[in-house]
Amino acid sequence: MSEPAESNTATPHARATWAELFFDLVLVFAVTQTAHVLGYHTSIATLGHALVLLAPLWWGWVGVTILVNTVEETNAQRLVLFGCGLFIYLMAVAAPAALDQPRGAAMVFAGAHLLLRIVLFIAVTRTHGFETTINPFSIGLVTAIAIFASAPLPEHTRIWVWTGALIVQLGAPLLYGRAVRNRAIGVSHLVERFGLFIIIALGESVVDAGAQAASNDLDPQVVTTLVLAFLVGAGLWWIYFHRSARLLEHALTTMPAPGLIVRDVLSYGHLGLVAGLVAVAVGLGHAVADPGHIAHGVAAALAPGGAALFLMALVVNRWRMLGNVATTRIAAALGLIVVALVSSLLPAIAVVGLTAAVLVATDIAEQMVAGPGQPLPVVRVRRQPRSM
Repeated sequence: MSEPAESNTATPHARATWAELFFDLVLVFAVTQTAHVLGYHTSIATLGHALVLLAPLWWGWVGVTILVNTVEETNAQRLVLFGCGLFIYLMAVAAPAALDQPRGAAMVFAGAHLLLRIVLFIAVTRTHGFETTINPFSIGLVTAIAIFASAPLPEHTRIWVWTGALIVQLGAPLLYGRAVRNRAIGVSHLVERFGLFIIIALGESVVDAGAQAASNDLDPQVVTTLVLAFLVGAGLWWIYFHRSARLLEHALTTMPAPGLIVRDVLSYGHLGLVAGLVAVAVGLGHAVADPGHIAHGVAAALAPGGAALFLMALVVNRWRMLGNVATTRIAAALGLIVVALVSSLLPAIAVVGLTAAVLVATDIAEQMVAGPGQPLPVVRVRRQPRSM
């Protein structure tokens, strides 16, 4: 399979419905809440907490998206969509305090998560069906029960139980490759839906940086950092939407097992993309708030580290689809890792500037070495068996 050429011709495809776009407003808030968890007190521990909270929100959104992908919109479907949106909304509201005291927030988060998994299990079973009663949605329901039952436990115990349950929930689809490989999918709809989520996560970087600038004195240093932060967001947008989104649609259309692409590249791969973008958003917000400050540890490395995670997720996604890796993306990821490693020695404005420079240079380099209709320079890597 080769990389698709650029095309200026549009083809008819299914679009997201107005109800789905309303549902996405909940996801805007959910991403914001996850960013607040990470931004409140940035450390390795809070990074882990943010991932524990992001995972069920993400997996719930994926379940809803797969549910409505091949089903014609009806009033009943809209009600299911709005119900799931309400549950995710409650989860997002409770997320910042769900792993801490008071326990009421944990009960709200876990209870809404359980209701979400119940609705998804019933709706998917009635609409799509599975060959066995043990499937990703039934396992998701069981783990949601475990999360709800452990919500009243002390904080440290609760964190470990939730982490274990979510690892099981996230790993369940890996056990059902044969069940998902040949499922019918609406290709363009899925590409659009996941692309919209990337836009939502990218928008968080604009919102965080802009909000910090608006509450600060707009001196030259703040304005410069804000401009550089915008370039980081634009650079990440270009890397994803200029090539990767089109490549994804091409793979889903032409590969013999599109269900595995949905599982590996969309469900798993895009979780890495979103996690990276949340980290970038928090890092840019911190930098704009105090451009001259030299941060330390995780806080200093959020922007370049998140951007590196974003690029590495794209590299893995491409390998899963094409069996090769783009050398420009690998080089950019390595460059961002270097920036992250030295970020504790530099003021925030310099870290953001270097991050923007790597991303913009990557965009320019890819335009120069691979124009319209030309593939990126790649290194072929043996791909895992498709029968997985």
